[in-house]
Amino acid sequence: MTMSTQSIFRHYDQKENRYTNGLIQILRFGTSIDSGFVGTFTSRFGINNLYGNFDFKVLRGITGTFDAEISNAEAVLLFETKIVSGTLREEQIKRHLENLAKYSQKIKKLILLTPDASESNYIQNFISLSRAEIVHLPWSSVISFFQNYISDNIIFVNLLNEYINEIKDEISEQDIAAVIVKIAFGDKSGVYSESYLDEFKNGEWAVWHTPNEYKELDGKGKKLILYDKNKGLVLEVEIQNVEEIADRVNYRWGNKFVNDSIKIYGTPIPLKTILNIPPTTYDKYRMKKDGKSHGFCNFKKSQTPNWNLTREQYHWLKMQTEGK
Repeated sequence: MTMSTQSIFRHYDQKENRYTNGLIQILRFGTSIDSGFVGTFTSRFGINNLYGNFDFKVLRGITGTFDAEISNAEAVLLFETKIVSGTLREEQIKRHLENLAKYSQKIKKLILLTPDASESNYIQNFISLSRAEIVHLPWSSVISFFQNYISDNIIFVNLLNEYINEIKDEISEQDIAAVIVKIAFGDKSGVYSESYLDEFKNGEWAVWHTPNEYKELDGKGKKLILYDKNKGLVLEVEIQNVEEIADRVNYRWGNKFVNDSIKIYGTPIPLKTILNIPPTTYDKYRMKKDGKSHGFCNFKKSQTPNWNLTREQYHWLKMQTEGK
């Protein structure tokens, strides 16, 4: 097996390889101007007391291996990197743990570097495979750490900014955190406007039925947010899995809730607030090029039953609910 340490600017066919390599090169370069740089970085996600000189390795083009390794005599950090949320595989993580056990260092950690939310049921299920060894690192934390790092070295600061600019839009726009689904009231759906919220409050809902399958929600720690055209956004819930229910004539797809994850908003979020959700870079391009309106406008026109929110958009929306 060969390992290579490559320039951050080298072209990679796979973006995951390029972004992982960029991160490792920044950490390597950072230690040359600040011997505690790696320790400061890892302390942000719960790995403390890392000192000394480190070796930095990037794995390229080898199926079934770690994406990167940082190590010295006392510690080894092995990275599994994803730039699209919900794409980790349990069998791969278990193989990584088996390989991690072969290392002799006192501190041994498997770092899952993904766009997902650490608190999601999806990520917590992976961490539960080995809570002593598995650590989740969101890409958002990496970006935040680099954005806030202060250095007198202008070259290093420029390198950090260049890396942030390269990865930020790409990762954030692929990172879907929630799916807004419009409520269809009536006998077909079995949802009635005058009673459904009270039913939620009384714990009578464990599955939300939809006419279409939303694969983005299936077992990936994503939130389903319900939109009532008469009120606005009324609640959110984390989805455990999505399955087709054969004995239902209508609304055959069941979105099963994670236990105790329902959050009913104290005040529904109205359409005027929804239309202020910051558009993605692609949305801005489309709006400028084609004269398209805000993506959620289709909800007003009853043209689409769902709308995906990136993690940044979801965070913005969450600030609105917490402020109520």
